[in-house]
Amino acid sequence: MAFFTRILNFKQAFLSRLRDKRTQPRYTVGAAFPLKATIILSGDNIATKKGPSGSGLSWSGRAGNISVNGMSIMLPPAALTARGEETSLRLTLDDHEIDLSCTVAHFRVFATHSICGVKLNFDDFNVQKAYHQIVEAVRIGTSFEPVAPAKSAGAAVRQQWRSVSRSTLSEWRNATTHKIERFELSVGEHRLAGQVSPPSVKITGRSSNSKAPVAEETALEVRDFFRWVACNFPPKSVPADLRDVINRLTSSNLLVNGGWSAPPRMR
Repeated sequence: MAFFTRILNFKQAFLSRLRDKRTQPRYTVGAAFPLKATIILSGDNIATKKGPSGSGLSWSGRAGNISVNGMSIMLPPAALTARGEETSLRLTLDDHEIDLSCTVAHFRVFATHSICGVKLNFDDFNVQKAYHQIVEAVRIGTSFEPVAPAKSAGAAVRQQWRSVSRSTLSEWRNATTHKIERFELSVGEHRLAGQVSPPSVKITGRSSNSKAPVAEETALEVRDFFRWVACNFPPKSVPADLRDVINRLTSSNLLVNGGWSAPPRMR
């Protein structure tokens, strides 16, 4: 089952074209992105490089980088496998999880950890769509770069960033205190506008003529996806306090007047 059914509705033909390409860009997964991976590795079958799917030991770790066709996973140094082992992988993100079959593409052991690279073998379109929704969050988030130096806008200073797929991010800071007052994040057909005081978030259509809040079910998906995107902002490009503001404002489940209310701890 795909994570989102009202947004990111990738078509099967589009995903098939991506898989057919020999090489695909790899994107570094943000340290704040709560994507967890659990893989079954059968060290006893290294001689044949193939173990029965589902057999062996279960190892949990975090994703290092991700692409349309595969990913690398950082595991404990005691993990053991070899190139060519066919196995299974479970990805967990928030309250969602998907199971994928995969083949070990490379495996390296270091003093403090090991890295297992896998090639994913999709046999279910909905699973492939769910996985690509994760890739899209990482791809958009990690690609944000400043547009130009910050500019004064009245009593505030405005800074802008751009990413792939026409994605944009703007912040407004108090010109005196340099504290964030509000921000806007636009991805795809939706815009998320947030302000710090009073803490609130409003999700609308991206068009300048679409200021009305979107339907609640869609807003929930937009909110979660935008939070995933923000978790993958590059630390060297997007300030830590802005990343923290967006994360806190999109972590609330309270719908208020078509917007999302942040936890009271927000300052």
